[in-house]
Amino acid sequence: MQSLHGSRSSGNNPIVPSSAVSPEHPEHGSTVMPRDCGRSRQVGHIIAKIEDILIANLDALAESRAMTIPIRSRTTGNTRQVPFPSARQSDAKKFTALLQILHLSHEALVAGTVITKRAIYYQNPELFGSQQYVNELIDDIAFTFGVGRDALNIVASGKGLIAGAIKLTVGSSSVLDCNSGGSQGVLLPNANAVTDITLGTIRWLLVIEKEATFRGLVASTFQQTATIGPGILITARGYPDLSTRQFLHKMHSAFPTLPMYGLVDFDPDGVRIMLTYKNGSRSLQHEENVTLSELQWIGLRSNHMLRQHSASSPNPQAPCGRAGSISSFQALLPLKSADRDLATRMLSLRAGSERQISEHLDVIHELQVMLMLNTKAEIESVDEGGDLTTWLDRTLIEMVGTR
Repeated sequence: MQSLHGSRSSGNNPIVPSSAVSPEHPEHGSTVMPRDCGRSRQVGHIIAKIEDILIANLDALAESRAMTIPIRSRTTGNTRQVPFPSARQSDAKKFTALLQILHLSHEALVAGTVITKRAIYYQNPELFGSQQYVNELIDDIAFTFGVGRDALNIVASGKGLIAGAIKLTVGSSSVLDCNSGGSQGVLLPNANAVTDITLGTIRWLLVIEKEATFRGLVASTFQQTATIGPGILITARGYPDLSTRQFLHKMHSAFPTLPMYGLVDFDPDGVRIMLTYKNGSRSLQHEENVTLSELQWIGLRSNHMLRQHSASSPNPQAPCGRAGSISSFQALLPLKSADRDLATRMLSLRAGSERQISEHLDVIHELQVMLMLNTKAEIESVDEGGDLTTWLDRTLIEMVGTR
């Protein structure tokens, strides 16, 4: 495949899209991610910020003053000085933990390496107490510096899986064949380490909420046998992690006309997962290059339930197995109180100007249907005799027909 070069960039990760990409032209080719000079400047800026904090604390120690680390609240935006020593044990612990994270980030930035959040936790599990505590402090530091977490050279241990006829070049020469994982798929590499993407004849990409659904589709080789052509299957195994979202953003920036679809449960959590892929999360609004605004919600949706009702109604003139009907939409479940609370909160967040309502009309509609019917359904509800591929194949054909 020919590598394509150009000048288009996206945020801090310039990506050169293939000019050959179009719905009528299946050959997507290869896209090379050029070296980012802005990233080098940012690294120097962050190193300087960390060193300023460390030097200020050395000066305070020499002058017998309390040491402090400034941290900006992600909730209020206000900056607070975390002191040491302190009468509050929580402040003493937080200062020590922040100091260790800053030290490890500084080492990684200077050496040009990365360190995982999990590795940081295991540096001193007695101090940190939990992985969640480490995660929150890392995000606090990134927010205070006004950068994304990956700019600290701190990454999450990857949990995203991918399957399909796509090849990723990681670093300078390592090539990852995403069809090599059998029915398990392969683990997504860190998005910032991907330097080249080769799609070949890929025609679509499907983001799946559940690992079990992903594995079932991979085992059936759906990514190779779909009627509309070969595609890519990706899952973050539940709520989407930052690394998977960064990879998807990079894919869309490189190949903007490659259609991308989302498959989630028909419940408030499924809607929240789909919206996180599309718009990002409120707690990590400072993170860059993690949204996928063009992601299309393929299902599950209320119209699938309505089709089943229509298909199950007595109608001797309706042919058996007609295209678009669902033969076994079962296991409909009532909403729990937590489901209703989440749906109500998401609706209230989308209430506002006429423009906001217009932009989220489909989400508002689906949430209102869930609440009105007091029902939800899992992805597995639309399988036909245990086979999801028939329904998914039809639905993809319909989606492509509306593009």
